[in-house]
Amino acid sequence: MNTTKERKHNRVDLADRRGAAIVEFAVVSPLLFLLVMGAIDVGQYVNVSQTVSDASREGARLAAQNEMSSCSAVENVVLEYLEDSFPNISDAALSAATSITVTNSVGTPVTDLTTIAAGSSLTVQVDLEFDTVRWIQSVSLGSNRSLSTTTTTQRE
Repeated sequence: MNTTKERKHNRVDLADRRGAAIVEFAVVSPLLFLLVMGAIDVGQYVNVSQTVSDASREGARLAAQNEMSSCSAVENVVLEYLEDSFPNISDAALSAATSITVTNSVGTPVTDLTTIAAGSSLTVQVDLEFDTVRWIQSVSLGSNRSLSTTTTTQRE
């Protein structure tokens, strides 16, 4: 049978446990928050990387067409793809954070696609500064990251 003294002792133990739980939560919650934010940031990095890859592919697809003669049209297609993918980012900021290079089979940058013969390979490289499209700006883990994707195809 529990005596009054034992019941009071049990209540004190229960209060001590609640206090310990609060302290444990205070220690673990910042680490858990950092882990969740890191997972979100890595997930967005992978998503943006796939988007940059798709934009590079769209540019290469257009550059491969025989009737296409200007690299500026390829750059416009890539930028339009990125602008559609990131509607919350201003076009000027996205354009400033993006670098698009079209090169011939030996790696020399070209501005006129007619200099690349039919059947020759061409490469479209798209570089994008990740911080421009990043959701979590306050977390500085891995800041100043740049995504780069290269797509190689043959000119028709």
